[in-house]
This record gives sequence, C-alpha cells and structure tokens, in this order.
Amino acid sequence: MSESKPPCSASAWSDDDFLRAFEDLSFPADQFRHREHIRVAWLYLKSSDASRAAERMTAGIRQFANHHGATQKYHHTLTLAWIRLVAAALVETPEGYSFDQFIAEHPELSDKKLLAKYYSNELLQTAAAREGWVESDLLPLPNLRIYRCC
Repeated sequence: MSESKPPCSASAWSDDDFLRAFEDLSFPADQFRHREHIRVAWLYLKSSDASRAAERMTAGIRQFANHHGATQKYHHTLTLAWIRLVAAALVETPEGYSFDQFIAEHPELSDKKLLAKYYSNELLQTAAAREGWVESDLLPLPNLRIYRCC
C-alpha cells in the first residue's frame, strides 16, 4: 500500500490500494466480505479480458483463503459464477463509473443470494462444484466468453 496508512474502511481505499492489499495479502480477512469479492471481480474485469479476469480471480481468492487459513472456504463454481454476473453487469455500465456507481446501478450484485436463481443448493454443496466448474441447473448464467474489455 502507499506510504500513508489507508483509511480504515476498505470502501474508502482507492482502487489501486484496494487491489494491492488483496494481492499482497495485507487485506484484513475479517473485512473481506461479499462486496469486496465483487469489487475485486470488477477491477479484474475492467483491466483484462474476461478469461484472464477469471484466472486472476480464482488464483487470488485461493491464495487469499490459503493465506488466512480458510482454504476450505474457496468454492470454484461460486467464484466463476460471480465473475460472469459482474461481467454481464459491466457490459451494461457506462465507462468511467466508480465501483460505488457500478454497484448502485446493479444492486442485485449486492445480494449474496442471487446465485440461488441459477443454482440449486444441492448442486452447490457438491464436491464437484466446490473443486471445479459446474454449469447452473436452474437458469443459464451469462456466457463469460462474450465479454471483453479494454
């Protein structure tokens, strides 16, 4: 992070400081909640194509979970499903929006239960869904391959 100590609330951090803290594992684990996951996805999708953003997100979340002793919390299907939903919303968002503007424009992304529209709980609880990608069983998710940025 920068020389000066960033503000206490992660939402007040610049995008650069926020992403740096996530990637260098200095982000406090107790402050990394759903909104922060969505912000990382948004930042990765804004700076690279969707496939690369998905790779960065899965690697970053795994590393973060491992570093903080929460390896069992990583869920591959959930991580990629959220990337798809953020990518779909990003396509519909005017360029130059801040994260706060983006999330205000797409409040459904703040709802942790949104994936229940796409996946049954039974499917998400399987080892296959936790360890690898599984397609949704209730409604189709947006296709990640159609999203490009930059």
